[in-house]
Amino acid sequence: MTRRNAMRLHRGELSGTRTPVVTPRGSSGRLAVLGIVSACLVALVWLATTQSVIGQQVADMILYGRVASDPAILGAATDALTTVSLAFVAVATLGLLSLAIARGGFGLAAAVFVLLGGANLTAQLLKQVLERPDLLAGAAYATGNSFPSGHVAIVSSLALASVLVVPRRVRTFVAILGAALIATVGVSTMIAGWHRLADVEGAIFISLAWASFVTAILVYARGWMPRRTWGHGLGGPMMRLVGAAGTTAVVAGTIGIVVIAVDPSPLAELLAANTVAPRTFAAALAVAAGTSLIGCAGYVWALRGVAFEIPR
Repeated sequence: MTRRNAMRLHRGELSGTRTPVVTPRGSSGRLAVLGIVSACLVALVWLATTQSVIGQQVADMILYGRVASDPAILGAATDALTTVSLAFVAVATLGLLSLAIARGGFGLAAAVFVLLGGANLTAQLLKQVLERPDLLAGAAYATGNSFPSGHVAIVSSLALASVLVVPRRVRTFVAILGAALIATVGVSTMIAGWHRLADVEGAIFISLAWASFVTAILVYARGWMPRRTWGHGLGGPMMRLVGAAGTTAVVAGTIGIVVIAVDPSPLAELLAANTVAPRTFAAALAVAAGTSLIGCAGYVWALRGVAFEIPR
């Protein structure tokens, strides 16, 4: 070991293959960048979909397309949303806090608490203070602000908090389950007509921003990595596959929305062509699901193999 590496050891009294190495410059930097990008995307999504006629027109055309949804699918979506209840949130939060205390003490539990509280309070605050001007001359699917989705903020913050507290060896598995849960709830809010695509995207990015910033501080303060996993921790081939699948879905869905829905014609005329809105809705579902996959994969990538439990 070089003198430089020796100076970077944390809790130097430990020895062996589990000698921890602090990684503030690596993982903290990646997480901070991810948080900044996510926060910027929140603002970009809101501005692009609310402050211009074409943005509002595309956003509302997506929801008009859901009218063609199968009743059975609509029922399944509604059932999925009803599971995100106060009891579900309370049990999940208590479970995560208990696991955090058991594995990493009160420091890790505090990080989970700030992540969950910050993400969901931010979502509710933005929902109250942001305004959506009516630029569609009465043709809007619904008036008033719905950005961001509270349901999606809840499940995405819980999913990212779960990735944070579980052991490193199961992070990939938990991230995949979390992405599936976020996608299910996000898609369900759109199928049920509760939220626009932008509302789903905004909630995911808000949670990802809070998770990234909180984790960046936690990594810098107490993160470490066993020598044998130094330079690893990207989640393996499975996580890369998840990220690639999410990217493909987002790119394909975005192209579909642009090609199908971006049209200067009045919304009423576009809706008269019965095939336009349903196709736009299908493309939007792909974007929502893909963003869920990318968000969880990006968080695992930024976190790498950093551990927070007390090394033994």
